[in-house]
Amino acid sequence: MTGKALEVLYYLDQPQTVSEIADRSDNYRNTVNRVLKRFRDRGLVGTADSRYDFNADFDRLHEFARELAHHLHRHRLEAVAPKGTILWEDYDEFLAQAETEIDAAAFHETGLARFAAFDLQFLLTGHRYYVYSEELDAVSPAELCWHTLLIDNGSRYRSYCLLLLSHVDVDEADLREQAAKYGLEDDIDALLRYLETHGKVDDDRLSEWNAFQELAADYEVRPF
Repeated sequence: MTGKALEVLYYLDQPQTVSEIADRSDNYRNTVNRVLKRFRDRGLVGTADSRYDFNADFDRLHEFARELAHHLHRHRLEAVAPKGTILWEDYDEFLAQAETEIDAAAFHETGLARFAAFDLQFLLTGHRYYVYSEELDAVSPAELCWHTLLIDNGSRYRSYCLLLLSHVDVDEADLREQAAKYGLEDDIDALLRYLETHGKVDDDRLSEWNAFQELAADYEVRPF
């Protein structure tokens, strides 16, 4: 079981094409295809309509890969924050809540504290939030938006994301790509439509437009 094999097993949670697995795992199609061919030659997976799925009870391999990744994430977090909590995770990244500051390689601060980097200063809670990623250099506005909603998808935190989207030039393609990664596609549609229509969105987790305008004025942000 090489690292790439475990990664493919991790994302094979339903019948999928090579392209779908490659997109989710951020690997080349040739790499995914090579791993799946090995699995198929050993009878672990089969194909139907170009989609790969496990044969018989071999779906346990997916559960094994998920549990192993979670175990490694827990080990990394406990080494720097014994009382930390994982809020979201995939194969090689996770979002965590901690009670103390984390100063360790591959841990990047996110959540409300990160908004200060974009000239938005909020009252912080007693918790701190970090994303673990060996590939990430810094948390981008798009990533920050989704980390914030993973932490709390209520009205107040949605308003904070709206302030960020109004204040910083965020590439919509990147925003949608990140939303798909975190399973928040419906949320990006609601947030962008809210700004484009000046609040004409039927969603009780979004403030009335007048209230949002007042909040934006407090932070010297002009909603578009």
